Amino acid sequence: MRIALLLILSLTLIPAAAQPRQSLVPGGIAVIELRQDDPRDFRFRGKPVLVTRIDGVPKALVGLPLNLKPGEHFIEAQLSGGVHKKFFQVADKKYSTQHITVTDKRKVNPYASDMNRILAEKARKQKARNRYSNTPVDVDFLLPLSGIRTGSFGRRRVFNGQQRRPHSGMDIAAASGTPIVSPSAGKVIELGDFFFSGNLVYIDHGKGLISMFAHLSAIDVEIGEKIEKGQVVGKVGATGRVTGPHLHWSLGLNGTWIDPALFLTD
Repeated sequence: MRIALLLILSLTLIPAAAQPRQSLVPGGIAVIELRQDDPRDFRFRGKPVLVTRIDGVPKALVGLPLNLKPGEHFIEAQLSGGVHKKFFQVADKKYSTQHITVTDKRKVNPYASDMNRILAEKARKQKARNRYSNTPVDVDFLLPLSGIRTGSFGRRRVFNGQQRRPHSGMDIAAASGTPIVSPSAGKVIELGDFFFSGNLVYIDHGKGLISMFAHLSAIDVEIGEKIEKGQVVGKVGATGRVTGPHLHWSLGLNGTWIDPALFLTD
């Protein structure tokens, strides 16, 4: 009896696995609980959806694009008897505007001679962001870097008075050279020195979940390298289009950038 009681007590002390927080707005995440007999190959707007088990329960994690219109949406899976759909509602959200002064004006208005490089890098980024590998994924994320969060996801940005695309990630300010760790295990699928992003690294965490770290002063990994959770992948820097040293962390899910804060517990 005593052994059984101790076993029960020990089981109750096992913490539940962390999971992303649902946010049914553009730039957020839909967390959809599935039945045990539901298919696992759901798609959203034609792209495969991350399906994993959290505390033994199968769940679909769906990235919601910033340009997604409010209203009813669904994920779907093809079955022999037809199409199986799961519906969810998306509300509107208004993001704030951030005005930024960049001293290197070329990073706001590139020269004509820069465009071939910029377009080639854009294609590489899109390929990395849209990658889907059917490998196990750990959605219990670490914070890549301790520091001051200076840039919020989704903010409309105005560089030197000129409107640009909304902010696609989380900015964390820290001293140059501060180590940056991978929030989860994965594989390095892209890296290099890019015009706007500076030194960057893309990590595939599995099932369409992708991290991108930008503006690094140093890259400490190689293409194809398998990365452990908490492993140092690079160091904080001020490369590319920046106003000071910081980490820009973007998190992609089913091919779209979503708010990385939703994968953190703090």
